[in-house]
Amino acid sequence: MNTYSSALEMFNYALKEAPTFDFVGVIDSFTEENALVETELFDEQSLKYYGKKNCGMEVSEKEKELFETEYRGGSQGDYSIEMSEKIDNVVESLVNFPETKRAVIMMNNEWWKHQDTDEAKCCRELHFRLTSSENKNTKWKLSCTGIFRAQAVDIMPKNFYFVFNIMEVVRGKIIDSIESNIETGSYTHFVTTLVPTRYD
Repeated sequence: MNTYSSALEMFNYALKEAPTFDFVGVIDSFTEENALVETELFDEQSLKYYGKKNCGMEVSEKEKELFETEYRGGSQGDYSIEMSEKIDNVVESLVNFPETKRAVIMMNNEWWKHQDTDEAKCCRELHFRLTSSENKNTKWKLSCTGIFRAQAVDIMPKNFYFVFNIMEVVRGKIIDSIESNIETGSYTHFVTTLVPTRYD
């Protein structure tokens, strides 16, 4: 398992490795600066749009027209359904049971037939955990692991920024609940099948 200083470094390494199976990488400290990767397919505005939408936040029709394309994910890459409730469930779990192993967001709510493209979500689950912080000013550190059924390298920037966004939402809600600061921790990206593009 490789450790990377940024999403860009992992993205560049994945470009060289794809296609491959069981790709795993860790970014030790996941911040907005090292989570944002701009490419020809995704500029900063489109990344922020998808980050907002897939966290269950309201987006306008104009934003949809400007930023949504089938290749950027379409319905298959839409994780927004019931996301607000899923986030609240994770926050409640972590606030009440900081060492829980149940702080998980599933992208599908039920099993799906393999022919159902819209429900063949690439991101399957996000697992959140609190660990002790080494910083004297904070007690906890929030980290996340993303489990992906498949990952096209050219779509990686959208996934990185989405995970960063959702970690920030979860972290902010926990801070509000416990009235104490929480540090941003690591992000682990686990992909069972890594391919160069969505067409592979």
